[in-house]
Amino acid sequence: MFKLFRRSGQAGPQSGPTEPAQTTLSARPEVRRSQKSSQPKGGAAPAQSSAPAKESGQAEEAVRAAGPEPIVLSQTVPMRARPEVLYRLALVPTRRAAWDSNMAESGWVDDAQTLKNGARARFRLVRRMSGLKFEVEYGGLKTSRSGGWRSVRGVGPLEQLSQQWTFQQVQGQPVTQVTLTLRGQVRYRWVRAQVERMLYNMLQTTLLDMQREIDAPTAGRIEELNQEARRQQEQQRKAEKAARKAARKRR
Repeated sequence: MFKLFRRSGQAGPQSGPTEPAQTTLSARPEVRRSQKSSQPKGGAAPAQSSAPAKESGQAEEAVRAAGPEPIVLSQTVPMRARPEVLYRLALVPTRRAAWDSNMAESGWVDDAQTLKNGARARFRLVRRMSGLKFEVEYGGLKTSRSGGWRSVRGVGPLEQLSQQWTFQQVQGQPVTQVTLTLRGQVRYRWVRAQVERMLYNMLQTTLLDMQREIDAPTAGRIEELNQEARRQQEQQRKAEKAARKAARKRR
């Protein structure tokens, strides 16, 4: 048998049909550069698609920064006394603790001060109302008509606490419509319900104590009405709880 040797550079004979050559096309450098520039880096989504998410995030941050809404409670009670008597009874701090069962102590920061805008006083709540001490500044005083104070610093869970009194005499009658408004700004949302109940109790007892100081028979009637309102609220809560329980059983 013989072996055939092929010289280098000499093409050998073609055996059978040849398969078509597979070629790879590569883009020109300038085309590759344009394609890379058109694609976002890191496979990120287009900027316009992330705009709504950014807006919603900014809105949530604004709501968190604003904090919880303030608690505002107000009630009006008729009292058989002149407006000037009620005005000094409610706003002079040296007299407040003598009739208000919510206050353990009350007085001026400086004994030389008098009832005027900008004057400061100190109060301490009784133990059942947390026993907190705080300093207030008077403002909006209109002799025998209205006035109030606001806390200089935070009061426990409250960033600020304020009271506003309004006295309006009923024409032709020895009666004055007394309106007390409490306003409190809580620090955290999770304490809002507890603080609101505390302020509601303070509002009710303060007006009732003032009524007792002025007119004991009328104060007794107001206390009965408050007790009846509390009983109705308790019955309503029980009925709602029973309805929810029955609805769960039907499921």
